[in-house]
This record gives sequence, structure tokens and C-alpha cells, in this order.
Amino acid sequence: MAGDEPMHLRLVSARLIRLLRLMRESGGHDYGRSIDLNSLNRQLITMIGRMGGLSSSALVAFTGHEKAQISRAVKALENMGLIERASLRAKLALRAPGEKIFQTIAAISLERDAALTVGISVEERNRFSSMTQSLTVRAAQIYAHERQLSAEAAAVGQGPPPPPIPSFDDMQDRAGMSQLMGSQLTALASYLRRSAMLAYQREQGLSNFQWMILSQIGEYEPLPLARLIEIMGRDKSQVGRTVAFFETSGLIERQRVARKRDIMVSTTPHGAEVYKTMCQIAIRRDEALTADFSAKQRAEYISLLERLEANARAMAAKHGEVVGV
Repeated sequence: MAGDEPMHLRLVSARLIRLLRLMRESGGHDYGRSIDLNSLNRQLITMIGRMGGLSSSALVAFTGHEKAQISRAVKALENMGLIERASLRAKLALRAPGEKIFQTIAAISLERDAALTVGISVEERNRFSSMTQSLTVRAAQIYAHERQLSAEAAAVGQGPPPPPIPSFDDMQDRAGMSQLMGSQLTALASYLRRSAMLAYQREQGLSNFQWMILSQIGEYEPLPLARLIEIMGRDKSQVGRTVAFFETSGLIERQRVARKRDIMVSTTPHGAEVYKTMCQIAIRRDEALTADFSAKQRAEYISLLERLEANARAMAAKHGEVVGV
């Protein structure tokens, strides 16, 4: 989009994805040394422990994940003897082994949060937390609306009931974890990702993963294929299949740089037009997300995201894991 600010700087969602990517890189090392759980299971243990018990529907609302995904994770944690509930509809609570893991997660999370927020005042982080919660509620509403639009487009009537909208009014602060950046930003990103999947599929027939790949190529072309695989953080074959699909569809082309081993990927004229259309969708979605913010509030939120990203980059660099583009 010539003449415009780059998409990775213009969109709140793009900045959020970059920040979380950096946090995930360093988090894998920090948590992996002490806890043999994946990121979603850690998130559920954290939420249940922090609140002293939560229902499955509340976990769906607060994490932004699909009900089926939460159900599978809850079942796994129950089988591991980490959580329990008196009945199917009762609140989930931590068992003694789960409580021990929660305390370990809390200690690591508080240490990581302190490093992530270096140079950010208490007042600034409180404002950022409040704005993030507002955006999460808004993102959940956008997702519910996208579900309705997708159901209508597929001519299947009203579809399933809308997902629960998170309410932060009764959130507790056990172990001092109420203001942790990681869980708040992860929930916001989950809702944005889920609604994006529906929007891009409905309007352009592309999955969210396909859009993510095309957006990287469109913004940074010509882009080395090896760098694209690194950025996406997915299996090489998965990225390769998507690139091959785009090439067959006439959206991108590959070229080998003379006297170099790098394979460069770039959009074709048709691919550039599709990318431009997708950018317009992304901008529209971003404007809807921040519609309740003033220009000053939006600028402040983006500024704080930039500062958090700088700190997250420093954290990732300690492990030799620095994500660039």
C-alpha cells in the first residue's frame, strides 16, 4: 500500500502479534525449565488458580479460545490430576499438584512481567490494562458478529449461540497476577484471530494462516522463503504447501537470486491486488476494534505496545531468539 504507513505499524492487531511472538519465544525457555505443560494448559491453570475456581464457559470467555479447545484442555488437566470439579457444571478448581504448578507459574510470570514492563510506570500499565480489557470485550463482540455474518453467508440460519462476552468486573487478584500482561494480551489476540479467520474466509476465501503468509509476502517482498518460514514459526512443510498453493493460484512467484541459494517470494500483479483488498479488510477491522478510543488513546496504546515490544525483544535476545520482520 504505497504512500501509507506499513501495515505492521498501522494495525494494533499486527503490533500485538509481533509482541506475543517475542514473548512466546522467551517464554518457552523460562517455563519449559520447570513446567511440562503447553501454553494453553498453563493459561488455564493460571486463570483457575488466580480466580480460585472458574467454570468452563468463563474460561472460554476470558481466554478467547473455542469451547471445544477448552473442553479438550480441561479434560487433559483433569486426567493429569491437576484440576477437579464436583459436577459437570460446577466450577473447576485446582488440586494439590495443580496448586503447586500454579505457584511455580505465578513466580515465573511475575518475574517475566517485571522484565516486560521495565520503564513503564504503574499508572501507565494500569491504563494499558484497562484499555486492553476494553479491547478484549470489543474483540469478543466483533467475533460474535462475524459468526452471525458467516452463518448467514452459508445460509445455515442463526448458527450456534454466540460466545460469552468476557466481564472483568469480578476478576480477583490472587498471587498478585491481575495485571499480568501476558494473559490479557493472549486473550485479546485469540478473539482477533478467531474473527479474522471468519472474515477472510467469507470475503476472500482464504484461511487466517493463508492471509498471514500473504500479508508477510505482500509487505516485505521480495522475501526470502527461509525467512518467511522463520517468521511464521510453523512447520516448514506447512508453509511450503501454502506457498505452493499461492503459486499455483497465480498469487505469488518464486525466484532464485543469482549466485545465491536464497529463494525469494513476491506477489504477482493479481496477488498484489488481493493483498491490497485484504489490507482494506484488516484496516476496517482495526478501526472497528478501536472505535471507542480517541486518537490520543489509540496513540498511547500503540506507544505502550512499542515499549513492551522493545522489552520483549530484549528478553528473547537473552535466549538467542530474536524475531525481526
